[in-house]
Parts: sequence; structure tokens; C-alpha cells
Amino acid sequence: MKYRPTPLNIVCGLAIGLAIYSAVKPGPEGWGFLMTIYLIPVIVIGLLADFILQKFLPKYLLTFVIELLLLTVIYFAYCWTQRAKTLIIPDKLQSQYVVTIYGVENSAKLPDGWNYEIKVPTNGILLTSSTFDSDLSETKMKTYSGINLNSDETELGWVRITHDKFDCNGKTYEYQFWMVDSSCCTYSNHDIDSFKITLQKQFCGR
Repeated sequence: MKYRPTPLNIVCGLAIGLAIYSAVKPGPEGWGFLMTIYLIPVIVIGLLADFILQKFLPKYLLTFVIELLLLTVIYFAYCWTQRAKTLIIPDKLQSQYVVTIYGVENSAKLPDGWNYEIKVPTNGILLTSSTFDSDLSETKMKTYSGINLNSDETELGWVRITHDKFDCNGKTYEYQFWMVDSSCCTYSNHDIDSFKITLQKQFCGR
């Protein structure tokens, strides 16, 4: 068997270079070591798969095409998992919470696409006629002034608290909410229950 360059072993070669660089320069917090540990099994699996394909497939072109398709599928699968919504929140929230309430009639639908940005009202409560299941699961946040939360740009951070439901006027609404805090983020079950009651009263009485 003549071992030839293919998409898989080329990518694995680049990954080896990245793993070595990350190990040599891990950064002040040592994240490079984690990158190296993550890459090692990926590289081994990739090279093993490449060796098997080159050994048992009769034609180099067939091996090349299969590996290219495989990498394309992996790439789009990764991009699919990274889809995220960016909630643009007020620089000064009226409370510590950001909420999305789903299935609200006469409210705007959430934007379509692999990623989207949407501005949250000053009260921190976003109403939408879209369903919870149609929303993107990953979340990012930044302020009206463009500062990204959970980053070195600010002390503010956020954490997703829960996805739940409440009843109002004979209809059930789904919602999820996040806590935004400079000491992000500690909370108790009492805080969650108290917030749900407050949100239900505020929404039903609007």
C-alpha cells in the first residue's frame, strides 16, 4: 500500500501542529493543555480511519472523495451544534433576570437562521409567538452598548436558570430565564419559585 496525502491525514497533520503549539504555549490559564488533551484522541482516530480507508479501498480517488465527504459532514454537524441566539439586553436591567415567554399571541416571531440576535426590552422580558422547541438552545448575551457578557470585557455574567411553564387565563405558556449578575451566579430553589410567581402575576395582569 502506498500511503498518500488525503483530506484526513492533512487535517490530522495540522491538528498535530496545533496540539504541539497549544502544549508549548498553553496561555496564562492553561487552556492550551486542555486543547492538546482534546486533540490527541481526535488525531489518533483520524489517522487510524485514514489508514484503514487507504488500505482497503481500491482507488485513491475514492478514498479522497469519501474522506472529503466525511469531513464536510463533521464540519456541518459541528456548526449545527454551535447555533446560538444572542440576547441583546439593557445596560441596566430592571431586575437580575432576562426572560423569554413563548407562544404569546400577537407577538413577533423569533428570527430564522442558524444564528440570530434579538433585542430584549428594558424590563428584561421578551415575548414571542414562536414555540420553545423552535428556539435555539445555545445562548449568548451582550448589552445594548455592545459589551459581551461572560467575557473579559465586563464583570457581568449570566447563567441559564430553568425552562418551565405557567398558566394564565386558561392557557399554558412556556418560558426560560437567565440570571445576570456581577457575582455570577448563585440562586436557590426559593429564588426560582418566587420569580415564577412574580412573572406569572406580572404577565397575567398586563
